Amino acid sequence: MTYTPPWQRSCDCRCLLHHHLPRTTYDEPDCACTITCATQPLTLLADRWGCTLFLDLAGDLWHVPAMTHGTWDWSNAAEIDTRSDLHNAGRLIEQLLRHVAQVLAAPLP
Repeated sequence: MTYTPPWQRSCDCRCLLHHHLPRTTYDEPDCACTITCATQPLTLLADRWGCTLFLDLAGDLWHVPAMTHGTWDWSNAAEIDTRSDLHNAGRLIEQLLRHVAQVLAAPLP
């Protein structure tokens, strides 16, 4: 089976904005894609921080705040940058997620 990166997959979660389309933005109003959508890049649930973290198309770390009932506040999704309180920890997490993505993309021995 050939590995297909998330940004090359089509949405499979029935989001009205992205269903059967590639997804290249993550903070569109009314987007219903969740962490289980085929277009979602490598994701890490950060329950202690009240968000989920993921790598975007360019491999940069983003966060999506958690809302009630297991939903995600996509309208407030944003890249973690130098102004963020999470920046230092985020740099390490970004490096580790990039490494995991490389390992997963490599052919099995």
